[in-house]
Amino acid sequence: MAINPVETVIRLVQAPNPSYVAALRQGGPLFEEHGIKTPLRLSHFFAQSLHETGGFRILRESMNFSAPRLLEIFGVGHHTAAVTPAEADRLAHQEEAIAERVYGLGNPGKARELENTQRGDGFRYRGNGVLQTTGRGNHRRMGAACGIDFEADPDLVTMPEHALKPALQEWTHNNLNVAADRNDIRTITRKINGGLIGLSEREAWFNRVWPLLRADGEPAEAWQAATEDDDVRKLQLALNALGADPPLVVDGRLGPATRQAVKTFQASAGLVADGIAGPATDAKIKARLGT
Repeated sequence: MAINPVETVIRLVQAPNPSYVAALRQGGPLFEEHGIKTPLRLSHFFAQSLHETGGFRILRESMNFSAPRLLEIFGVGHHTAAVTPAEADRLAHQEEAIAERVYGLGNPGKARELENTQRGDGFRYRGNGVLQTTGRGNHRRMGAACGIDFEADPDLVTMPEHALKPALQEWTHNNLNVAADRNDIRTITRKINGGLIGLSEREAWFNRVWPLLRADGEPAEAWQAATEDDDVRKLQLALNALGADPPLVVDGRLGPATRQAVKTFQASAGLVADGIAGPATDAKIKARLGT
């Protein structure tokens, strides 16, 4: 099936930014170059980029946070910045100061991670473009990979002729086509976001995109179209050995029955029942099995 990314955007969002529309219109060769040409791969790429850009409307990350929102995102226990209530009141709606506090020299650990070395780097290299590239170091690396000096001029990231390039480079660098083939939105989100922030919204975008992009004859449910995965197969076998009820079909695909079995096990093991078989869940399963 011939996929027209622009038509996909037009169907899904209202008033997308013209820079993104222009980039998508001329992006066919880039999608081909990076192997993003199957319905699953396209659907996952668009789900992530639509979330990161607020429906292809946001060029740069807004740092215009209220005090409560600052605490929710960057407060103690939520982010390495550990913004205090007093700081939040002082910083509220001051975008450059907020960026410097959470991404820049005001948060030394995060600044080192992002390679933000100069005052003002937090704001200058805040989230940028289709996958919201963040940090001086990431701008430099993406620029080197694309042959464009994004570090010297971050505004180039959102120019129509370049907007897709850093996002697709990041996608390929993180080997996300493989995760997309498995329909593994959690791994994709972790690689792009560094965690699972906004996972439910990313899933909602995916659920809107997939029906538009899936090929004739493909299953209505994306997980049924996914490739088999040995890790999922091992998980299903382990859950069956622990008494999954009803027993799971060991097909290597992470469908709703497997997720529910994970949730049931997590609840019995005193874990957060989120259906995500992460390291803590894996350790509990191995302990129960004595392996």
